[in-house]
Amino acid sequence: MNLFAVTDLAGSRVIRFPMSAELGEEVRVLFESQRDSFFLGVDEVIPFDGRYTPDESELLSIADFPDVDGLAAAVANPLAVDQFDPQNHSLDLVKALFVGVQSNGTTQILVQLFERRRLISRTLLSMFFSGDQFQKMTDSGLTFDKKLLAVLEGNVLKFHSFHFAKRVFELSEYYREATNEEVSSFAQHEKMSVEDINQFVLDAGPQTRKKISLILQSGVLDNYPIEHISAVANTMQLDLNLTGDGKITIPSNKTDLKKLLRFLDEDYYESPLSSTRYISNSKRVAD
Repeated sequence: MNLFAVTDLAGSRVIRFPMSAELGEEVRVLFESQRDSFFLGVDEVIPFDGRYTPDESELLSIADFPDVDGLAAAVANPLAVDQFDPQNHSLDLVKALFVGVQSNGTTQILVQLFERRRLISRTLLSMFFSGDQFQKMTDSGLTFDKKLLAVLEGNVLKFHSFHFAKRVFELSEYYREATNEEVSSFAQHEKMSVEDINQFVLDAGPQTRKKISLILQSGVLDNYPIEHISAVANTMQLDLNLTGDGKITIPSNKTDLKKLLRFLDEDYYESPLSSTRYISNSKRVAD
């Protein structure tokens, strides 16, 4: 069993930890047990689109995931990976731990998130109990997490939390904020009107940019006439402020802007049973 780390080390993005045979076997058992727990009770794997928060029985996945850090290559050829050297490699820069295991003829790469609180550092006084007394620890070390962050199978990355997965993997292209150009394009859309485009772009924060990105991806402004958009807004008791030529005025008030962006991203819905109106912060297309 080989144990690897994904790091922020320049020139050594992936490193390998040398282990005794006995420790390697314990690491294998630990990771395989966490792999079984990771998939336990999962009955559906849902393609990630940035709009849906999975239940406990669901996982998110990204197909054709680019393994830019070379996790699969490290597992396939471990001797080609730089071995951990405390003179050259700092455990402070470790972001994740991973191993490769076989399952039904397929290589699974099991990934744990590594946080600094799991680091045993020589910079602080640490001790361990041996025999009948505590002794000072003179070397650096680390402890393992109790669960997996993600599993990479072939070119499919599976995970439960995007928030934690993005701390290890570069996932910005899958759920990203709109650029200045895209924010400007949204504000200048033929169905939208804003008093000061430059100021709107300047004021657009991360959440506003994420919503604009999703709205532009959905094509809702291109696919529906303003009459339809306005009529649906009325059913949600949301008053759109239209200009004389029928454009939607983008509010300068942050609360009203948030409501408008939620509406355009279809976060509002009405219960078919009670006709109660709700706001959703997680959604996927129903079968």
